[in-house]
Amino acid sequence: MYQRIRKPIVISTAILFHVLLIFHLFFSPVIIVMASNKSIINASFIAFVLMFVLSLFFGRAYCSWFCPGCGIQEILALFIKRKSKNSRALYIKYFIFSIWIGVIIFGYISNGIHKIDLTYGMSDITFERKVILTIGAIVLIVPLTTIFGKFASCKYICWQAPFMIIGTKIRDSINLNGLRIISHSEACNECKECTKICPMNLDVMENAKRGKCNNTECILCGNCIDHCKNRVLRFSFKKQNPAT
Repeated sequence: MYQRIRKPIVISTAILFHVLLIFHLFFSPVIIVMASNKSIINASFIAFVLMFVLSLFFGRAYCSWFCPGCGIQEILALFIKRKSKNSRALYIKYFIFSIWIGVIIFGYISNGIHKIDLTYGMSDITFERKVILTIGAIVLIVPLTTIFGKFASCKYICWQAPFMIIGTKIRDSINLNGLRIISHSEACNECKECTKICPMNLDVMENAKRGKCNNTECILCGNCIDHCKNRVLRFSFKKQNPAT
C-alpha cells in the first residue's frame, strides 16, 4: 500500500530535481561550504536545518519518501537486486559528516553571517557547471550501488543521513511524539518476509519480535509493513515505548 504512494513520489523527486538542474542548489555539500566562507545563508543551509528539525518528528522518513538520491536508488533497484551489507562501513558517513559540518561551522564562526541569498550557487554558475554538479550525484551513486549493492550510497556515504539520525536520537532521548514503526510481536510467525524486503538490509523480524524497531538505519519506507501478512508492523505517531 505505502509503496504505491512512496515510490512514485521519490522517483519523481529525483527526476525533477535533476531535469531542473536544482539538485545542487538544495543539497550540495560543496556550495554550502562556499557560502559559509562568504558569510551567506543559502538554500542548502535552510534545507539542512529543516531536515534536522523535521527529523525530530518524522525520523528518517525524508530519506525514503522525498530524497532525490533515494529516488535514484529505487530506479537502480529495478536492475540491481543484491543488498549491500551492514558492516563497519556504515560509520564512513559519520566521518564524512563530521569533517564537512566542522568546516561549515568553522566558516560561519570565522566569517559571521551577513547575508541571506537563497539563489547563491545557482544564479552565478554557468549552465555547464550546473549540469556537471547535478550529474555528479548520479556518477557517485551508480558505481557504489553497482559494486556494493542496493542503497549503498545511502548507507555508507550520505552526508545528509546524520542530520536525521541525530535528530531522531534527540527525539527519543527526550521522548517526543514522532513517526515510528511499532510491532505487535505476538502475531509474528517468523516468516522473515519483512527482513527479506528491507532495502537497508536490517533484521526487521528480530527487531519486531523484541519490540525494538527504532534502528538508526531504518528509513521508514514501509516495505516491511506492506509485506507483513499478519500485520505485525505498522506506522505510529507516538512516544517511544519505554520498553524499547
